[in-house]
Amino acid sequence: MRTLSLIVLALLLAAAGAWWIVGGQADTSDASVTARAAEVAAQADTLSARMIPNDDLPPAGTRSLFDHLVAQNDGLPYPFEDLVDMIQRQAPEGSAPVQLAIPLGRSLLKAQADFHQPRVLYAADFHGPNTPASLGVAARGRLFLGFVENAREIEVISYNELAGRYEFQLVQDYAADGQRRIVYARRAVCTTCHQGATPIFPQRPWNETNAQPEIGSRIAAARDGEAYLGIPPQVPLAMPERFDELTDVGAFTVALQRLWIDGCDNDAMCRRTMLRLGLRYATDPGAFDVDADEVGRLRAMQPAHWPANGIAIPESDIRNRDPLAVGQGWRARLRALFEAAPDPTVGARDNEDLEAFDRLPKLPAALDPLTPRAPKRRLAADTLDGVYGIAALFTADDLRALDAASGYDAARLDAAVAALPDAMFDAAPVSRVRLLQALFAQIGVPVPDYCCLDASAMSAPVALTAPSLELSADSPLQPYAEYCFGCHRGNPAARLDFMSGEDEAAVAANIRGKPEIRDALDWARYENTAQASKLMPPPDSAEYARLRAAVERDPALLERMREQVPGLFDF
Repeated sequence: MRTLSLIVLALLLAAAGAWWIVGGQADTSDASVTARAAEVAAQADTLSARMIPNDDLPPAGTRSLFDHLVAQNDGLPYPFEDLVDMIQRQAPEGSAPVQLAIPLGRSLLKAQADFHQPRVLYAADFHGPNTPASLGVAARGRLFLGFVENAREIEVISYNELAGRYEFQLVQDYAADGQRRIVYARRAVCTTCHQGATPIFPQRPWNETNAQPEIGSRIAAARDGEAYLGIPPQVPLAMPERFDELTDVGAFTVALQRLWIDGCDNDAMCRRTMLRLGLRYATDPGAFDVDADEVGRLRAMQPAHWPANGIAIPESDIRNRDPLAVGQGWRARLRALFEAAPDPTVGARDNEDLEAFDRLPKLPAALDPLTPRAPKRRLAADTLDGVYGIAALFTADDLRALDAASGYDAARLDAAVAALPDAMFDAAPVSRVRLLQALFAQIGVPVPDYCCLDASAMSAPVALTAPSLELSADSPLQPYAEYCFGCHRGNPAARLDFMSGEDEAAVAANIRGKPEIRDALDWARYENTAQASKLMPPPDSAEYARLRAAVERDPALLERMREQVPGLFDF
């Protein structure tokens, strides 16, 4: 009897211990990414929801920052280190990337990551310098990458300047032998975890990351101490801390659009006042008086338009989780009853494989990103967060340029805001670039250009749901698929997107319509000459190395590829 009592007591302690370990919730999550996606698809009926739609593709005429950078680079760099370098070239000299590794995480692709090939994260943390001719890229907190090499897929969260929202994209088949394709993901799926349509990250102390010594040491052991994709096995704790801060920037960027649109509804004077006060705070925060008359007028205007339940700042923080706690100590063994490691043979191999993800063991509800989270805060109508958010839109270079343009005269800058056309204050997303360009024009100085606004020279965005091209086994386009599609099919730059098409016939027609391809594949004529630069694929690409090897095995390969394109005298 005494033994039985001890067993019962142990079981009770186990249940209580497990309840305590997971933060008061012993139950595992019953959240399904498929079910949650259906819930998220139903938008709230607010003015901002109508002005900033939740469609998968970006609004017409707009594109993500990621798309613009890739288009200006003439294509998507490979490998991953080159992609990070391409983005970092926009940063001031010496600006280091924010990068870390998560071998045992909670992402949709978690089953494909491990200590040898962990999921790697990158966050842009820079404001590019302005020049008299061009505004710099304000990328801080506006561009995030997550790459799982085993899944051959990069998840991209990237801000859309004109649409006032983050875009969710995927780079599929991202491998040396892949057909690297950039698509827009299904937002309803992404926002099941990225609630509020923002980037997310765990809270301190970030036990899932390689800033934790035990995680770092296990990565080092699995990789014989070697860095992975440019990331050392162990990073300082400051790295995930900064990543966390940048996701918070993202959450407030989303909230600012609601403050600008819903907080003022159709009242242009409300938004004009918000901009004027935001610039005053940004240019001289020490002199900003929260009791000034104009501040009082804004506070008096906002309640007439404010949503009844306030304006939410999305919760971008998810609970910290220690993946190594399973199997260590008695508490860990109890925890193992409620949390199992993902099985790569069962888990999702890409972002389309939702059923496989849902078959993985469930996390405790408190730790599951699918579990609905309350907002970080709800802002009441007397808040000045809209003013502070507008101030945060502008970079230090922006403010120096505005000061110089206005002759360091705050009254002149105020007058420029007052003279802006009413259309600038319509109920639409607020844009740092549009505001700056309008202010410079009003002051009467040259208006700087911006690299990442005009989408007229870009190819049409591609949705994840768009069917992929199926080529027959004996198709003469197979070599093009293997060596050319990675750059010329789905390239955001329209001039380079000349191998797109819905089916094989359409792609073949587009290839036939590009006679320059014949010269680009004429290695015998142009190699080791002044015209060698026109040869494709580029000599520093993975495709070139593979095509070179294929030509050594099959010397007639290039000629067969050239035969698909009419020559000058073909009739």
